[in-house]
Amino acid sequence: MRSYELMYILDPSLDEDASGALLGRIGELMSKEGVEVEKTEPWGKRRLAYAVKGHWEGTYVLSYLKAEPTAVSEIERRLRVTDGVLRFLTVRIDETNAKLERQRAHKAEGRVARKKRKGAATAAAATPAPAAATPAPAAATPAAAAAPPAPTAETTPPPAETAVSPAPTEAAAAAEPEAAPAKAADAEKES
Repeated sequence: MRSYELMYILDPSLDEDASGALLGRIGELMSKEGVEVEKTEPWGKRRLAYAVKGHWEGTYVLSYLKAEPTAVSEIERRLRVTDGVLRFLTVRIDETNAKLERQRAHKAEGRVARKKRKGAATAAAATPAPAAATPAPAAATPAAAAAPPAPTAETTPPPAETAVSPAPTEAAAAAEPEAAPAKAADAEKES
């Protein structure tokens, strides 16, 4: 027997009694065909993406089944002609589960391989390099010998303090053209 997932949408205009009776008929049909119903989940009314047989809403029901392929094809044929069922979709999930298990196993193998590569890389980095492969010190290169030493906090002089003069300078007086004739007039009055 194979595992299947059957999703079907019922007519939303059916009241609770009628939809319960329809679910009962579908359940009887499944048991008569030799289908083992593992679980049935009514999802309730939901809005459809587009109108199906003139309805914009439908009552969703999801069932998990174990059945033979011939029984599933008979159930699909009967659902196709049953009034009150707008749409249905049957999906074989044992293939899906097997595919998911293969994907999980592949991911796990990839993780193990990455850990091995990472462990090997860190082990290689931890071992000291041979003495011949070490680079020469910076002072041994000609460019480093010709360059002046970089300033450090000990060799850098402190910033110079700037003194502010209280008297205006000649440049400030020259920048004020109106003040110069007034000073000349004052100088003439005093003499």
